[in-house]
Amino acid sequence: MEKRTQSQRILIYFLLLLPLLLMRDVTPMNELKYLSIADESLRDGHFWTMYNHGVQYADKPPLYIWLIMGIKLLLGRHSVFLMTLFSILPALGIILIFNKWCKNELNQGHTLAAEIAMMTTGYFIGGAVVLRMDMLMTLFIVLALWTFYRQTNGDHRLVLKIAFPLYVFLAIFTKGPVGFFAPLLCTAVWLACTRSLKDFFHYWNALTWGILLLLCGLWWWQVYREGGMVYINDLLLHQTVGRSIDSWHHKGPWYYYLYSIWYMMAPWSLLTIGVIIWGLVKKIRLPQTIRFFLVCAGTIFVMLSIVSSKLQIYMLPAFPFINYAAFYILQELPSGYPSLARFCEVSRKVVVRGATVLLLLIFIGGCFVGKFNYALGFKEVAGEALQKAEELDINEFCYHNIKMGANMDVFIGKELRRLTDEEFADPMQIIGQDEPGIIIFTKDEKGIVHCNAFLKDIKNTEKI
Repeated sequence: MEKRTQSQRILIYFLLLLPLLLMRDVTPMNELKYLSIADESLRDGHFWTMYNHGVQYADKPPLYIWLIMGIKLLLGRHSVFLMTLFSILPALGIILIFNKWCKNELNQGHTLAAEIAMMTTGYFIGGAVVLRMDMLMTLFIVLALWTFYRQTNGDHRLVLKIAFPLYVFLAIFTKGPVGFFAPLLCTAVWLACTRSLKDFFHYWNALTWGILLLLCGLWWWQVYREGGMVYINDLLLHQTVGRSIDSWHHKGPWYYYLYSIWYMMAPWSLLTIGVIIWGLVKKIRLPQTIRFFLVCAGTIFVMLSIVSSKLQIYMLPAFPFINYAAFYILQELPSGYPSLARFCEVSRKVVVRGATVLLLLIFIGGCFVGKFNYALGFKEVAGEALQKAEELDINEFCYHNIKMGANMDVFIGKELRRLTDEEFADPMQIIGQDEPGIIIFTKDEKGIVHCNAFLKDIKNTEKI
């Protein structure tokens, strides 16, 4: 890796993850739900408001669902590979931005170590290969903060003054309020730390607020026209204020990230977080860029710790700031502590070589992940059910005791009926008068989904 150019390394990272993108099925919990929501929007003709089987889904803004809808309209089907590009390309983009941002701070060896450590950090690479909007939001937050930082260093071009609020809006439009509060608080805390808080409205000026209010106003107006005040209240109050103050979903204690960050940033967390703690305790002199990184990381960490709703992936925007700051400190430690020179160089080499091995293992695993799709998602069993339904002329599909089972409509092409325990105990009673039978999806004791065909004219089932 050390002899490769940056462009070559980025291409290698992409190619090493490519088999995983091409071979895997979507997971039922979130990914399949997003596909089902997109299908429902296309089918029912609502563009600004989202619903999941008739229940309004104001949890997220529409941008990511639009991307899924666009791929479906373009190809006539869903493509896991193309949809995952909206996660992996932002991840690679973040690495490129930080490499450029740190070009005057990190030497070539530590730039490589920082980028490959970032690429193999657990929840970062996880966010790069799943169908979630977190990585895309993180890209827009990083772009907003990078744009702000360049402005504070004397780049007052009009294009940056317009780009800053556009990036903030895109972060909001991707995931919601974190996309607004992360840039707002990071910039405010940085200005306070540099005793420049009086310049806050120089950056968050009338142009910035005007663009944000115009774009958000247009969005909210369209939501009101399509979904009414009920949807607006859910979007702006219930999902924002409610989840921030007293969440009913993913609720966690204030110290949740103090212990979870160690495995979120594994396998390098002991090194990266440990080095930062060492640097802060020893009061190592840091350049402005690295101080800004630490302020952003700390601000995001505190902000998300205060918010009631907590999930590991929510901390994603802080990871690159922590990671690149850590490798700068690792690079500079020997100058102040010569006895640590060998430790620092060995640590750098272990990261580069260890991360390379991890990426190769991910590549190999990605080549075989298709063999486990039967346990990962619903696509295989849904395909087998459709084939059997065609053979037996069955048109009705049901499921029992499967979380998110209704979202199998993405593969089945029609709504599935959820069975109660009583109905599942005697499925013959629910077969329609003109129907030869039904197909029921159930889970076995290992959690693997199977389906059975129940035929009206025989008192038995045919397992698929």
